Amino acid sequence: MASNWIKDALFYEIYPISYKDSNGDGLGDLKGIIEKLDYVKDLGFNAIWLNPFYKSTFKDGGYDVVDFFKVDRRFGSMKDFENLLKKAHSLDIKIIIDLIPGHTSEEHPLFLESAKPERNEYSDMFIWNANIWDYERPYILISGRHPRNGSFMVNYFSHQPALNYGFNRITHPNWQLHYTDSRTFKARQLMKDIMKFWMKKGVDGFRVDMADSLVKNDEEKEATIEVWQDIIGEVKKEYPDVVLVSEWAYPKKALKAGFTSDFVLDHRDNFTHYLARSTMQTEGLSVLDGGDQKRFINNVMDWVNQAKEQNGYISMISGNHDCPRIATMNEGDKLRIFYMMLFTLPGVPFVYYGDEIGMKHRNLHSKDGGYQRTGDRTPMQWNNSKNRGFSTTDGELYLPVDEEECNVEDQLKDKNSLLNYIKEMIKVRKHYSSLSNNNIRFEDRDDKILVYERDDLYVIVNLSNHDLPVDTTNLVIASSNDAIQNGKLKPTSSIILRK
Repeated sequence: MASNWIKDALFYEIYPISYKDSNGDGLGDLKGIIEKLDYVKDLGFNAIWLNPFYKSTFKDGGYDVVDFFKVDRRFGSMKDFENLLKKAHSLDIKIIIDLIPGHTSEEHPLFLESAKPERNEYSDMFIWNANIWDYERPYILISGRHPRNGSFMVNYFSHQPALNYGFNRITHPNWQLHYTDSRTFKARQLMKDIMKFWMKKGVDGFRVDMADSLVKNDEEKEATIEVWQDIIGEVKKEYPDVVLVSEWAYPKKALKAGFTSDFVLDHRDNFTHYLARSTMQTEGLSVLDGGDQKRFINNVMDWVNQAKEQNGYISMISGNHDCPRIATMNEGDKLRIFYMMLFTLPGVPFVYYGDEIGMKHRNLHSKDGGYQRTGDRTPMQWNNSKNRGFSTTDGELYLPVDEEECNVEDQLKDKNSLLNYIKEMIKVRKHYSSLSNNNIRFEDRDDKILVYERDDLYVIVNLSNHDLPVDTTNLVIASSNDAIQNGKLKPTSSIILRK
């Protein structure tokens, strides 16, 4: 059963090191985020997803955690985090934080204990094979960095050792433990402790990184679902309103596992990608470029029906810290259509910081293990002052700002800006309760006109190359001031109508 507050949630994702520098060291921090909470509130968002701020080696942007219970000094102190929660809650803004359940940093104290040559209580907390000289396909095993006679399995990068939730299918009985073996329960308990610790601090939930990666050799994810049901079930006994949003991209399984909502990630087999991110070089044009609408509609309905079946939600994203910014691929009217659909399709929407002003991808060298993702993690651009208002430093910034790019201050002054359009769309979303449920019906059309019904509303998207006659008597909002001319919806425009 989904937690009650999420159905009306509108999330804003903040990458802490890139949002606002409060002390002039060139790095964003928690106090900087506190400074900008009124801005988030003014936009209309009532929830924030905060990317990792834990103590880390930052070889993967903070997703390589050294201590799950401490704030990294680059972001501030635990008191700063508590103040952030207090200020956010005073503004009726919920906060969810990242939970990284599948791995730790290679420098995590518990991993270093497991890496010792003598057996101890943590030897089985991470996945190790039995001999340093064994190379056992298809597993990614790292050898030769620790005194233990064995190689450790990674969850992705070589510096991210996999926590041991066990295996569903045993192929190497000399070192693999079944997921029901009590020796694998330490990893579960660690997650329960982490979640309860931060819930006690006052967080409202978690976005769960690589949520389907726990149990190995678990192709259908039955065991991983069972493990999550145990973890989430225990936490919900104490905190029944906890919201958990999964990075899984398979709502039928994620919601069955106990998650509240599942992300529609930028994968090449789902409707977010079909709508605005696919290209001619891969799997055909995006819908916004005239691509296959039926494929898009069928996938929307598949996801929505899975959510209905499990009494949960899906979450479409404008983008996030792992994928190219939406404005890099869609500009002008196409970008406005995208946001109208983001806020009117079923599910709980997420907007990545900077997307509201149209920030774009930049080609930059890798920083903190970002690789190509680095160019989508650049500092927020607040105004036209030094460092675009991100920092007062005269020294080096975390990443460079784009001196030719957009900024918040200018767009707030421009009533026709993307920022102000998104603010209006959020008002529409909040006003019509039908936009918070999972009901949707698409009209069956073959003319590049996309029409869908949300109970008391119609959304009409003209992706053809000709004007579309429309009755605007019950117009709610249009994607631009000139979208309707002489009673016709121009190409590459969209509107919402009341029934």
